[in-house]
Amino acid sequence: MTILSLILLVLLVGLLLRVGLSILRFLIKAGILVLIIYLAYQGVLWIMQYLQSHPL
Repeated sequence: MTILSLILLVLLVGLLLRVGLSILRFLIKAGILVLIIYLAYQGVLWIMQYLQSHPL
């Protein structure tokens, strides 16, 4: 009985590790996407401010 519960515990830990890694990978991708959007927004604001202070 203990061997069976040990095997089930190992399988559960393996499953949680895989799910955790996929969630972590998703969070990293989402974080990079948010960072790119934020930097693009700041770049647009900087360009608009630059054009207002230095007219062509």
